[in-house]
Amino acid sequence: MKNSMLNQGNPDTQSQNGKWLLGLSLFFLAVFLYMIVHTFLGRVLQLPAIPGGSYGKLIAPVLFAFCYFVYTRGYKSAIFLILFSVIYCWIAEETSVHTGFPYGHYYYSDEMGYKLDVVPILIGLNYFWVYIFPVFYLSNLIAQGTFLDSGSRLKTLLFTSFIASILIAGIDMAVDPLDSTKMSEWVWTKNAFVGYYGIPYSNYLGYLVVMTPAFFIYGLMERRFQARPMGPVTPCIAAIPLVFYFLEFILYSVPAPSGVFLVACFTMLFPLFLGIDKLIKFFRQ
Repeated sequence: MKNSMLNQGNPDTQSQNGKWLLGLSLFFLAVFLYMIVHTFLGRVLQLPAIPGGSYGKLIAPVLFAFCYFVYTRGYKSAIFLILFSVIYCWIAEETSVHTGFPYGHYYYSDEMGYKLDVVPILIGLNYFWVYIFPVFYLSNLIAQGTFLDSGSRLKTLLFTSFIASILIAGIDMAVDPLDSTKMSEWVWTKNAFVGYYGIPYSNYLGYLVVMTPAFFIYGLMERRFQARPMGPVTPCIAAIPLVFYFLEFILYSVPAPSGVFLVACFTMLFPLFLGIDKLIKFFRQ
């Protein structure tokens, strides 16, 4: 019954739209992998950099995540999610910079490009590929034992959304010490509790407050759109978000300040192993 849910796509749609969407997704995943290799070995191997600066580095992971979302959830759900992420996450960041709620007091430097008021205009796209994309699939696996939400009860959807917010907080324990503490893309100020690399504890509590309702709202909209895959989802296709999640672990934890790698092993690798186990069991049923 569960696996039949992953094979509801029309064969014509699969051959015409699904294949090129998966192809584009894998192409941009390869570009993202090149970005990681360039980050660590670019100077040694004299590899050409991705053009466009911070915006150029944003294009590949965003397009990868979007194409994959379209294939597994359909155009309506994917377009809604990316627009919702851009607006919702910008509002959350704007509120926090001005008031200190929900994440704490901080301000953005000019490293992340143009701003709308005091927040980078494309901050929601960073949320989309760094946090929302991999966590959407991983939280369903951990909380429900399924690759995609299959119309579970509202309290199960709420629990899954809560698990997703915890996973995002775990990813940020690797992201923030690198992007903030080491690279100064944003700077923390006026915070009484700065025990984790100068980052207030409210930052991680803030993700629970902000992202739990965000995932719950998206789950409700998925049901309204009757989201379903555009074609068959094989075990290899289903494993792609987990591969991407592991690449994020490498990208952020390895060059981070001392000690972050060990923290990320608990906050990112352990959920990944749990998700892999759930995915294997899902396809065996």
